[in-house]
Amino acid sequence: MSARIVPVKTKKVSKPSIFLKMLPPLLVCIAFCLFSCRVPTDAPITTNPTSTTVVHATEAQNIAYICADVDQNWGTNWPTVLQALDGLIDQNKTCGPEPLLSKKYAAHFNYASELESSSQIELAVENYTLAFQIDPNRTEALNALVRLVALPEPTAVVCESDLPPLPDPSLMLPNQAVEFVTLKNDQLYWQGEAYIVKGVNYYPRLAPWHRFLIESDLAQIEEELGLIADAGFNTVRIFLWYEPLFQCQPEDAIPNEAMFQKVDEIIRIANLYDLKIILTLNDLPDLLFRPLYTDWARYDAQTTYIVRRYMHEPAILAWDLRNEGDLDYGARDANEARFTKDEVIDWLSHISRVVQENDPNHLVTAGWWGDPSVTEAHVDFLSFHHWYDAASLKAKIDEYIIKTEKPILLEEVGYHSWASGPVDQRDEDEQAVLLQQAVELSEAEGLLGWVIWTAFDFAPQNEQAENFEHHFGLWRIDLSPKPALGSIIPEKDQSK
Repeated sequence: MSARIVPVKTKKVSKPSIFLKMLPPLLVCIAFCLFSCRVPTDAPITTNPTSTTVVHATEAQNIAYICADVDQNWGTNWPTVLQALDGLIDQNKTCGPEPLLSKKYAAHFNYASELESSSQIELAVENYTLAFQIDPNRTEALNALVRLVALPEPTAVVCESDLPPLPDPSLMLPNQAVEFVTLKNDQLYWQGEAYIVKGVNYYPRLAPWHRFLIESDLAQIEEELGLIADAGFNTVRIFLWYEPLFQCQPEDAIPNEAMFQKVDEIIRIANLYDLKIILTLNDLPDLLFRPLYTDWARYDAQTTYIVRRYMHEPAILAWDLRNEGDLDYGARDANEARFTKDEVIDWLSHISRVVQENDPNHLVTAGWWGDPSVTEAHVDFLSFHHWYDAASLKAKIDEYIIKTEKPILLEEVGYHSWASGPVDQRDEDEQAVLLQQAVELSEAEGLLGWVIWTAFDFAPQNEQAENFEHHFGLWRIDLSPKPALGSIIPEKDQSK
């Protein structure tokens, strides 16, 4: 699940000219000169602004005036807006709850759109690129650069490692016989007993998404996994982002041992609490410059290293080959398709063989946002994600059961509890009801189990604006449980 924020035009407000009337002309000139000295002169847009920004008697008045000037010129004079935003960012100031970098992204994108519509393609590409550099995860500038065949060339990775080739990690054999989760007659088994997945998707609450491996704290992870196990869950789904795990070029597959030792510790902690892990591979891959689906052989060595390193690990329930790969061929919105369905499925077929040849011990699945039946030939069991009500969940299950002969896991199901959001408000009691209905239905339909999105609410990063994606947790940021936790696994029935 990933955040996508569409640029929103700032509401225009009238410039408060009363301040000008209160200041003598000389003071206006002096103050303007002082402000100009603080604004960067190397702004990326060189068009001359048509309005004058005036500094007022106090810093607060000055900032308020500049923010008003941004609003007034929004949509009519993008160079002026960008110059003002640069000045505010340089002074570490804000204009309301939206981060200034988000405003600057939107300004560059909207300016580029305006330039493109007037056939000023070179300047349009320049501004789309500046927006893309501010936030490569947002799709508006990215899609424009793809459409104009103007994606910037990737910077080659300089390999500074002189490490000798590492031994095959699969040679690190366990000291005793190891038993793995198996699949028989459409049922998972562990140590001879049926294993029904009762799980949560997991990121540390203070280091979610791409921050996970880089910023997470092992003591906090141990505390959080302990809470998950104590509540009665038996499975966690975790995501591996390759970039911090390896050095140099992907095909070199030189491991960053410090990062792998953190993964080792997370697996050790999961073992300590009797938690099984669905370990998702190929998270946050390169889909732009050397795309995973069209240059897939480039990344095989990294995946091979990971699965061979952990091929003897009993805590791993299954490898998830790719999170929501069907979104990349437009399963949710055809306008967002970057690849063809054939390209994604051909890659899935290939990477499934790579994983199964290098690790014959663990099961394989692929968590699809929509219909998972297209993955059937390449996985041991199907996995799908669901974000709507129980009625539509039942319709999905009925449809998928007809299409496949393999068992199915509800791998992501979740509802936010952000009651203060501007749209789609929902409180914690509503979240509890919706999750209870989804869990009860998946169990009644005989699925392999369910995995909730997500264990914990997430803390926004730095200037990141809080949004509904930070509020899907069963626990709040302070680790207090929400009503949804008790609705899923009642306190008197927290059995594994």
